[in-house]
Amino acid sequence: MSSPLPPAARSVPGENKLQHVQRLLDVLRTDLDEKNLSSSERAATLEKLKVYGRDPKQCDPIFSKEGIETIGEHGFVDGSDCPAAREALRCLANALLLVPRTRQIFVDLGFPVKAAAKFANASVDDEFLLARLMLLITYGTTVDLESLLSEQKLEQSIDEALARHAKTYSGDEKARSPSAMDEMALSETLKLVFNLSHFVKDREDLFIKSVPHLLAILRGRELPPFPLQPPITFVINALINMDLSASKDDAFPPSDPLCNVRRLVEILDKSIDANLGFPASTSWDENGAPLITLLRRIVQTPEEEVKSYLKKQLLPSEEERNQPLGKGTSLAARLLQQSNSASSPNTRESVSYLLFELSNSNVQEFILNVGYGYASGFLVSHNIPIPTETFQADAAASSASKPINPITGQTLESEQAAADPFEGKTEEEKEREAERLFVLFERHGNTPIPLFYRFTRRLVSRAWANLRPRSRLKKTGVVKVKNPVEQAVEEGRFQELDD
Repeated sequence: MSSPLPPAARSVPGENKLQHVQRLLDVLRTDLDEKNLSSSERAATLEKLKVYGRDPKQCDPIFSKEGIETIGEHGFVDGSDCPAAREALRCLANALLLVPRTRQIFVDLGFPVKAAAKFANASVDDEFLLARLMLLITYGTTVDLESLLSEQKLEQSIDEALARHAKTYSGDEKARSPSAMDEMALSETLKLVFNLSHFVKDREDLFIKSVPHLLAILRGRELPPFPLQPPITFVINALINMDLSASKDDAFPPSDPLCNVRRLVEILDKSIDANLGFPASTSWDENGAPLITLLRRIVQTPEEEVKSYLKKQLLPSEEERNQPLGKGTSLAARLLQQSNSASSPNTRESVSYLLFELSNSNVQEFILNVGYGYASGFLVSHNIPIPTETFQADAAASSASKPINPITGQTLESEQAAADPFEGKTEEEKEREAERLFVLFERHGNTPIPLFYRFTRRLVSRAWANLRPRSRLKKTGVVKVKNPVEQAVEEGRFQELDD
């Protein structure tokens, strides 16, 4: 139960919210000089001010320079670790969050230096509040972050805080579940780490000592059914801006170089639903891109064992080539589905980049790994030229144990053994498939027709009879359309190739 307000701070009849807020601040300002409030009265007054400050309406005195200064002086009293100081920090956190202009006021009053100093050995409750305050002032202020990191030893204080959190997930303390406040404090500190490493550009070694703590948290935390949620997402974000090559023995320990990469692949695997082939949550598209980006950073390191493992896990296997790629439920198949998913605009580009880099950034290898159907959009949108020899049968066979169709990624022998795709279909269904191929040829109009046709001619020949006389676009009479294949035949550009 909250302590009663001191008599001078209690509401009086007829007084509105604005007047009461001003009187609470007057009481707190007087207390800074006269120390006439008890600890419990001071805490109660600040708590009342905090409740008022949750709604900015009629709270202008809180957001003025005098208001921020008064509350800040109570929050950063030297050597303080008491409920009153904590209530003052909560008031400040609300003010800086709700009214952005107060952030520069906070900086101008010199409070960031006091916040950085107080962060050292802070309790979990104070860590949460101090990390949030410093996070907020990284936006739209003139704060000198480099000075806070070096002169105020903020980098060291954050590293020590992360070390304390890491102990919760390892050793003798692993059995103890972190409290809700532990989780909140960790999340705020991780967000602060990301912002500092993002805005302080000239420090490549920034937080490099914290890498083992971040990885310990990543490995030790139990994964929920959908892992991409705080604090796991914040750990991944924090690692993105760090040079893992500079912390090689921590990122890829000699005793088990794959321990951290396996964890990231496990998180990726659990984040995409295996049955549907679509994200298990809409949060995938919001939080999946940082995970893919981190995996790309790992691919770019010189660790060959790690890259070989990622290729094995994320690129289609030989067994998957018994059918067109992307049709199964393996992680590799689901990644391919994400690479052109309309429901995942944020992640599909990142996934394509990852698969391209796993293919050694080689166009021909990329197409043979994932199939031209999945590779074409990425290559065309980035103006990457496609070698003509990519579509030749000899090239298709050179990188695989069996010749494959570079369009679908399926082995040619499996393709030949497949049943007629038009068997058992109604005329309407055949017509729809024919129109789908019409669009396909339009989309890939720049691909040499003989080469493209070589690997799709069985489907085209079956659809051709349906497309030419029965196209619903022609039947409407509104527009005249001509299939690119039909046009190529008439112009003498179409060439039948031997098997």
